[in-house]
Amino acid sequence: MQPTTSKDSQGHVAEESHRGTAGTCHMPTLPLLTAHPAERGYHVRGIFYGWSPTRSHLLPRAPSFLPAEDVNHSDCWLHIRLYYCDVLVKELTTRTAEGCRIASRAEGPYGPSCMEQIEFPPPRALGGGGWTVAVTEVLERLLPHLERGVLLWVAPEGVFMKRQCQGRVYWNGPLAPHRDWPNKLEREKTYKLLDTQQFLEELRRYLSHGQPAPQYQIHLCFGEEYPTSTGRHLQKLIMAHVEPVFARELFHHAQRLGPALLRGCPQPCTPAAPGRIAHVLQQLCQP
Repeated sequence: MQPTTSKDSQGHVAEESHRGTAGTCHMPTLPLLTAHPAERGYHVRGIFYGWSPTRSHLLPRAPSFLPAEDVNHSDCWLHIRLYYCDVLVKELTTRTAEGCRIASRAEGPYGPSCMEQIEFPPPRALGGGGWTVAVTEVLERLLPHLERGVLLWVAPEGVFMKRQCQGRVYWNGPLAPHRDWPNKLEREKTYKLLDTQQFLEELRRYLSHGQPAPQYQIHLCFGEEYPTSTGRHLQKLIMAHVEPVFARELFHHAQRLGPALLRGCPQPCTPAAPGRIAHVLQQLCQP
């Protein structure tokens, strides 16, 4: 009998297995589209999202699967910034459908080579200020525990992550169960950090009813509990800020164009907004 996969209240995918008389057989399974693309052996090309006003919910489009050598699509991209003690030490945008691994060393024996490798910079990236000496020593002790790092990727349903490093990792974001209490990511479990359907529904309400802006930023904290109940910003040793490019582009263009312009103008609306983005935004603005 095959194991089943279910989502719990904290937003992660729980892998269940059947227990035999000799012990527990752990066989993690993932739905086809939430599994890491490298596990499926395909790139995903095409728009991940579409809006159906008549049914009032997102209709995910069936992705087209192409061999790994085909061109990647920006819907799969992630914009990532790494911070040491609130100092930006690395910033880049991933450009592969397989996503990326953020770790303290290059890939080595861990994972498929098709994933983009993002390596934490050495602690000296902080510079030579007097206060950095003690911090550098702590970072040098912490980074080896992040050797296997975390995996991040985008699927049609949203943004997913799997922690593989020994060091603890905490997070905050659209699907985080707590806003003022640490959200820990367990090892070798796949978590859904952003839901595409929820994001588009929040964007629709933002455009049509002036409700709060949709949340799409994801924050990862390495080695320290996060967030906390203090209600104020506390400097963390190592943080990663992650933004799915498709969500950021949709929101930024929505801010610039506004619902009135989107309803009244012909598609593609403006050269500043790519045709596919303008099309989705116009659908969201339909009464």
